[in-house]
Amino acid sequence: MTVSDSIWLRSGTGRPGPRPAYTLDQLADACVRIADEDGIRALSMRRLADALGTAPASLYRYVSGKTDLVDLMVDRAGAEYRFAPLTGDVRADVLDIAEQSRAIHRRHPWLSQVTATTLGPNSMRYLDHLVGALAPAGLGPTATMTGVALLSGWITNFAAQEAAGMSAGAAGGGAAHIAAMLEHGDYPHLTALMTGASAGGPAGGGSGADDGSDANDRAFRAGIDALLFGIAPTR
Repeated sequence: MTVSDSIWLRSGTGRPGPRPAYTLDQLADACVRIADEDGIRALSMRRLADALGTAPASLYRYVSGKTDLVDLMVDRAGAEYRFAPLTGDVRADVLDIAEQSRAIHRRHPWLSQVTATTLGPNSMRYLDHLVGALAPAGLGPTATMTGVALLSGWITNFAAQEAAGMSAGAAGGGAAHIAAMLEHGDYPHLTALMTGASAGGPAGGGSGADDGSDANDRAFRAGIDALLFGIAPTR
């Protein structure tokens, strides 16, 4: 895709003809409602046309196909961020936006299943804010954008696991499965780690009595901290 192919940078408001009946925001809102209610697979040009009460062919005045619809949806979800003034505390500022992103993914589980081909205005504001949050670390452009990609990837992957009903640590089968497997083999390092976690030591950071939601919260923040340690170790 070239820059000129981006729905955000095309000239004009659509193909020649009568005044457009819909705005891009209206199309995006309808797409989001469909995906929220029935999943991303339910979205199609025909389904969108039905929701708007128009003919599928009429939508091509606005978009070239489903790829454009996904770009509109992703950017529309980005309008839900509330960007607080940056404090200069890298961890606090990054964690604020990361927690918001996780919440948005929870509201729209389909977000972790799609990838926008181009950034719209709301996605650009998210990118700008995250770059600003990392700015006090004094990183160069490449390191900063790599950090943004790593943080965004962690949020998306974590949210995808949550959407699938998987709790913290579920990527390896879950803590309960790992604990059971420890009884059937010699895994000294895992045993030490899990023993420390169950005892409330540094490995676990708690008593092990918290519910799955609390464990997920801790795991999410631990991931952000681990990434920041590598991205901006002097924060």
